[in-house]
Order: sequence, then C-alpha cells, then structure tokens
Amino acid sequence: MRTLPFVARAYSVQKELPIEWKAWAFTSVGMLCFSATFACTRLALTAFDPFVIAFVRGAGAGVAALACILATRVRLPSRHQLVRLSGAALGMVVGFPCLLSFALQIVPATHASVVGAILPLMTAFFGVVIGRERASYGFWISAILGTTWIALFCAYRSGFRGLERADLLLLLAFFACSYGYAEGGILAKELGGWQVICWVLALAFPFELVALGSYTSVHGLWVKSPPIWAWAGLLYVTAISQYIGFYFYYKGLALGGVAKMSQVQLFLPFCAIVVSHFVLGETIDTATIAGAILVTATVFAGRVSLAGRLRRGERIHHEEGPLTLATTVAVFQEERSNDER
Repeated sequence: MRTLPFVARAYSVQKELPIEWKAWAFTSVGMLCFSATFACTRLALTAFDPFVIAFVRGAGAGVAALACILATRVRLPSRHQLVRLSGAALGMVVGFPCLLSFALQIVPATHASVVGAILPLMTAFFGVVIGRERASYGFWISAILGTTWIALFCAYRSGFRGLERADLLLLLAFFACSYGYAEGGILAKELGGWQVICWVLALAFPFELVALGSYTSVHGLWVKSPPIWAWAGLLYVTAISQYIGFYFYYKGLALGGVAKMSQVQLFLPFCAIVVSHFVLGETIDTATIAGAILVTATVFAGRVSLAGRLRRGERIHHEEGPLTLATTVAVFQEERSNDER
C-alpha cells in the first residue's frame, strides 16, 4: 500500500518538471533504446533470415500499435497527414529494417555504429528539405565533410578497394531512416509522439503481415533452430527498437522541437559501440573510435551552424510584430496540450 503514495508523488514531480527537462529525458530514453538495435539484430541473425527479422519487426510492433489505437479511439489523421505517415512508414518500418539486416550479415555492429553517426545530419537535411528552410553554408560544408569521413572510414575498412556492398546498404538504410525521423518528428507536433509511431506502424501492418506470411511459407521462419539469445534479439528489435523506443523519442521531439532534441542522436554511435562490445564481444579498435569522433564532431558543427541560422531567422520574425508573437504562443500552447494528452 505504501507504494501508491510514492507512485503518485513521482507522477506529480514529473508533471511539475519544466517541459525542456522532460523533452531531454524522453529523447534520451528513446536514444538508449535504439543503441542496442545493431547488436540485437546481429543476435537475431544467428538463426533468422534478414527478411524475417524485418517483417517480424513491423508485424509484431504493428499489432501493439493497432491495439493502442483501438483502445484509445483516436481520431483518424487527415489525408495529408496519412500521406506523410505513409512516407515515414516506408522509411522506418519497411526500408530501414530490411537494409540494416542484410548489411549486418556482412559487417560488425561497431562498423554500422560509426556509419550511423551520419544519421543526425541526414535527419537535419530532410528537416531542411521538408520544412523548406534555407540551410547555412556551414551546414552544407559539414554535410560534405561528414560524408567524406564516412567514405574514408569505409574505404579504410575495405583496404581502400572502394565501398563494399554492406556500406552501400547501410547508407541506404540510414537515408531511409532519417527521412522517417524527420517526417515523424514534424508530425509529432501535430498528432503527439505516441500517435505518430502508432499510425506509422498501423499503416505498414497489412504489408508486413502479408509479406511475413508469404515469405515464411516458402523459406520457413528460421534458418536453424533459434537459441535463446536469437529470440531475445528478435524480441528486442520488435518491441523496443520498432515501438517503445519511438514512443519516447517522438515524445521528446514533440516537446522540445526536432532541431534541438534530435541532437541527442550524437551520442547514439558511442552507446551502440559500447553495447556491441559487451553484448557481442566485438573489438573496439582505434579506427572505430577515431571514425566515430570525427563524424560526430563534424555532424555537431553542422547542427550548430544550422541552429544558429534558424535562431537568427526567429529573431527577425519576432521583430516583425505581434502576429509572430501570437503564433509562438499558439505553438507553445499546442505543445502543452500534446504533453497533457
């Protein structure tokens, strides 16, 4: 019985926290959930086919998402929102898991973690394109330099024979994922973080279910009898990486803004490298650390340059008169209402 007052007090403290603190907390929890994705995918690949892993991720998480939508009886998104949600689903639920699973058959999880350091920059790029903002020269310089670092790292790992097939798969995977991140982060302000991931998964569910049934009827559910760690890896990427992690991540983006909160992604490659070392026993060599630091520093510089330009634009608009101020108040109230929901 004593636990009830404690839980009530903890909930009360959480409600009293500043919105920015809650935004950082939610986004960080989401990032930590994602940090084990590479390692757990490698665990699942010890017994399951890459397509099976991708389809199980989407179908399993889709069941939970549909149950949540039906239980809460939320309103159907508008036609325009459904189109954008479908694009996010194509990137995050269909494209990213398939491409990542095939790539991780070939390269270690630590290698994928370094290449994944480019993800925040790609997300910012799509945020600029979707939001039709003019990015700074510093941002574009950082984008080119960051891509160069990734290419050099991949070339070094291949003995400078050129980009391997796995590297191309990884780049395509992160390209698809970053588009989904950007679309979902923007839509989170309109629908709320949990609704975005639920609708994204619900829209992809019919395809994932049909694809899983069709593929397994021909190739079977697994390549060999799965040990407990393979089941654990598959369960993690389905429940945590594909569903629960996105709930926290999008909740943070909705509260604190896409441009600001997505900077938490800068810590993802380092967390993923550590997890891969302890879960899979992969070696953390000098090239891995140097590559992660160089790419992350370049991405950080690009994000700082982009954020500085956006702040200058906000100051100019603020000086134009009370209409912008009223709009700012309306956005703030909308974020508060999303938080309360």
